Amino acid sequence: MNLFFILLLLALIAAGYYVYQRLLKVEREIRADQRALVDEEESPVIKPDPEAPAPESAPVDDDTDAPLEGVGLKDRIMLAVADSPGLTQVELYAKLPDVERRELQKLLRELDQAGTLRREKKGSSYRLYPR
Repeated sequence: MNLFFILLLLALIAAGYYVYQRLLKVEREIRADQRALVDEEESPVIKPDPEAPAPESAPVDDDTDAPLEGVGLKDRIMLAVADSPGLTQVELYAKLPDVERRELQKLLRELDQAGTLRREKKGSSYRLYPR
């Protein structure tokens, strides 16, 4: 009888170990998929060829991506969101390359909590809308 319980205990331990290993494998796959999604959203912005001549008739908007003199970071964020409602945070990072990503994330959370702008979850990022 004791041998039966020992074998049963060993079988349960083996089954538990097997399930544990399967869960680790599934978790690794999920994390790899999440990293792939983030990498897709953070794909580099294609910049125009600097040697190509600019079209004469196209209006040039130099102040879109450049830092504005005398305007605070919150105002720059609100201007970017007002210009492009539904802008994702990843797109905002590209529009404000001179600002650390963590700083922007913290400020966007604060602006959302204060009711200044609205964030909607979209995949692994957020869409931003003015209020």
